[in-house]
Amino acid sequence: MHLKDNLRKLSDQTYLILAILWTGVILYLSLISAQEAKKFNVWDIVGLDKLGHLIFYAGMTILWSMAITRKQPEKKIILFFSISFGVLMEICQLYLFNGRSFEIYDIVANIVGSVIGWILFKNLIN
Repeated sequence: MHLKDNLRKLSDQTYLILAILWTGVILYLSLISAQEAKKFNVWDIVGLDKLGHLIFYAGMTILWSMAITRKQPEKKIILFFSISFGVLMEICQLYLFNGRSFEIYDIVANIVGSVIGWILFKNLIN
C-alpha cells in the first residue's frame, strides 16, 4: 500500500484534531518563557533549532491540509495561515517580554517549513 492510501484512511476530523494539537504545541513552545524553553531546547546543537522550526511548520501545514483542503488542494489558505502563524509567533516573542527573542532566521525557517509542507501535501499526499 502506498503512503497516500495509508494517510487517507484517517478521517478529516482526525486530521483536524491532530492539526489543532500540533498547532497548540507550536503555540506553547513559541510563547513560553526563555527559562522554560531551555528545558525543551533539544535543537540547540550547532544551530539545529532552525531544523526544528522547519519540521514543526511543515508538519503543521501537512496536518491542516489533510484536515481541510484534501478535497480542494488548489486553495492556498493553509499555506497563508501557516506562514502568518510563524511570523506572528516571532512577533509575539518580541513584544511579550518573556525573555524570548525575535529572530528573522526563525521566520525564514518557519516559512520554508510551511512551503515544504505544502509542496509535500500537494505533490505526494494529495
